[in-house]
Amino acid sequence: MKGVSRIGLLILAALMLAGTVACNRADGSRRQGRAGETRWPGPEPQDLGGLVFKIADNTNFRFFPSENELGTPLGDAKLAVMESIQDNFNISFELIIVSENDILNRLSPAVWAGDMFAHMIITTKWAYGLLIGADIMGDLSAVPTLNLDSGLWIQPIHRATTVKNEVLATAGIFEHWGSTWAVYFQKGLWEELNLPDPYDMVRRGEWTWDRLLEFAIIAQQDLTGDGVVDNPNDRWGLVATPDDFLRAWYTSMGGLYFDFNPLTGRLFLPAATSDGIAIANWMRNFTQIPGVYPGASIQGDIRFEMFINRRALFSVSSLSVPGPLRSMTDDFGILPMPKRNVQQLTYLNNVNHNAMLIGITKTNDQLEATGIIMEAMAARFGIVRELHRAELEDILLRSDDDVRMLDYIIPYPIYDIGHIMNRASNAFRIPHSILTQYVTAHTITDFASEMEANRDAIEIEVNEMFTGER
Repeated sequence: MKGVSRIGLLILAALMLAGTVACNRADGSRRQGRAGETRWPGPEPQDLGGLVFKIADNTNFRFFPSENELGTPLGDAKLAVMESIQDNFNISFELIIVSENDILNRLSPAVWAGDMFAHMIITTKWAYGLLIGADIMGDLSAVPTLNLDSGLWIQPIHRATTVKNEVLATAGIFEHWGSTWAVYFQKGLWEELNLPDPYDMVRRGEWTWDRLLEFAIIAQQDLTGDGVVDNPNDRWGLVATPDDFLRAWYTSMGGLYFDFNPLTGRLFLPAATSDGIAIANWMRNFTQIPGVYPGASIQGDIRFEMFINRRALFSVSSLSVPGPLRSMTDDFGILPMPKRNVQQLTYLNNVNHNAMLIGITKTNDQLEATGIIMEAMAARFGIVRELHRAELEDILLRSDDDVRMLDYIIPYPIYDIGHIMNRASNAFRIPHSILTQYVTAHTITDFASEMEANRDAIEIEVNEMFTGER
């Protein structure tokens, strides 16, 4: 059961903001300070001289309300924020809609011709990697009015995308929780099996992959009577989409495909180190235990049907709560991605390839104004982020314990530059391919040897892309 909802208070706050801006603009004016009745967080209002602030994005509705959001607290809050920024800073916004499939083709010729294209570029992780690979993204740390160290910006993405002391990507104006991986457990089956309180394990820092495996083994059962657990009609320990799950699983245990050596600035393969190999070996052993995880043999919506109907104890997916789970009769619970062991300091929750990243082009020659507006948007969109999170907490999740689990998930995202650069070069795809062959496909038997055989060629190619050095 859940306690008193806080979404009502947020709705009231959003309506008050929207009402204030509407009253301030009753005379039709849109000049600096007209929304000044409301004390907004972030940079102090200033006149930017009628600047047209251009945002390249794949949707019209990230910052402005969609038709379905018009007249709702969320839509009113978006409109209030954007209008307040236009009024307080004497600017207007222009959206340039570019799909992730077309962003490289649109951006690259413009930048190489010396055009800024837009003040702020927003696209998916996988498409953003193509832009980094094309060497057209600028250094966010060079923006004098942008405080990347503040809590408004998601710090782990800076660590993953800092190349030669240049920060090439950020995130933070909008939440990433919808693309963040978490573990769902089937509460009806959990209670049927009389398993211990998982929330207490999380709070004590004892929610590990060993514990998940222990419970998965208890849950698995031959329901068809053929003597083996080998099809969707049997009961499994865990179901998940293999490809994305593999990335989330590996990173949750502290594994990275690629990282930058802080002493040399060069990329190397942590996956080829003894620690990375040990993680892969543990994962291989996990998938060889009967009834624990079916790998690629069960995919699509059938895995949700299995979870809903108590034929899987765990489902690993994004935190946005997949549609089929929202109407299930049994309750579900959420947990962070497990730790490798109790010595691991925090839970590490991977952010998938469709999460949006933010950056600037190398040709952005209006850095001061860009930083001011980015900071204003990040600060003022706090009410919108809170409304999104309140929807998750008060509507989608089933208990107060689940709401509290968000404190172990949302603040601890993990990024791998290898995931971001996945489509920029075949070299970035090789570690994941080898891990897939070893852990889920079982087509190779020695992860260490395969990584060693490919390591030098991979590191030469990826460092040549980033630094021009072999």
